[in-house]
Amino acid sequence: MEYIKKKIASWEIKYGQIAISGRNYEIAKKLFKDYLGTTFKVETFEGTFSNRHFLDAGYSLKLTCKPVFSKLNDGDTIYLHPLDQNTVKISKEEPIEKIKGRELKEVIHPETSADVTKLLMELVKENKALREENEELIRYKDRLEKYQNLEYIFEDEQFMEAWLERNIHKAFANLEIIDRQPVINWNEPFMRNKPDFFCLDKTTRELVIVENKVRGRHRKIETQFLTYTAWVKRNLEKINEKYKAKNLKTTKNFRFVIITDTTDERLQAICEDNKIALILIDGGVVFEEIVPYYADLLY
Repeated sequence: MEYIKKKIASWEIKYGQIAISGRNYEIAKKLFKDYLGTTFKVETFEGTFSNRHFLDAGYSLKLTCKPVFSKLNDGDTIYLHPLDQNTVKISKEEPIEKIKGRELKEVIHPETSADVTKLLMELVKENKALREENEELIRYKDRLEKYQNLEYIFEDEQFMEAWLERNIHKAFANLEIIDRQPVINWNEPFMRNKPDFFCLDKTTRELVIVENKVRGRHRKIETQFLTYTAWVKRNLEKINEKYKAKNLKTTKNFRFVIITDTTDERLQAICEDNKIALILIDGGVVFEEIVPYYADLLY
């Protein structure tokens, strides 16, 4: 039986999200290929949870299930493998018979020299795999320490905005920033607004407005959403003319996205009810899709 062995890190417990990366990333993509791009159940030692999905960040495969992962301890090991076409199994026990038990029996009662040779080859292979895994864990530890040192930087809204301008593709591979802090003017000269980003959906050529919020500064997000929505719907031709070099084709179906380092029940409810994509970002490393992008609404 094929499976993924995953050692839990402290940040994964904190955010209730695991990331399968490094050597296991390509293995996981093949193992769980039938689950990518769809929702499924996870059967765990804490119960069964529906509506789960993998987020493929291009360098890691991420899975969120806070009721399970937040109860683990730093250094715990879990095992993931397909159970059926709609279910992924997560357990604390290795999902196959342990090799060591068979090896002990073979060492005590080797039938032929060929059996001994085969056993030695398996031991050498397992030892090599363990060394590679240990090297990977050391590299992961170094990356994690760098990430923890950088985490506080992303609490600065201007820094995070500048970082997103260069790295928006890490949150949404299909988005291209076409303007930062564009000015929205109303007829009254004193009424001006500045969304953080105007973006282009490279598939539909539709406008996507992205707002960046840090440290809980999203008390007025519903006002911004209503304001920007009203302005765009009244200025479709003007917007398309300004960005015609980008072949922008703004319609009333344009999208709104919030990228934030903190969220709460109120913000999530607003986003769910208004089909606003909500992405939780942490340290520029972890991206959790709280409310999906709903790309199908653009067509």
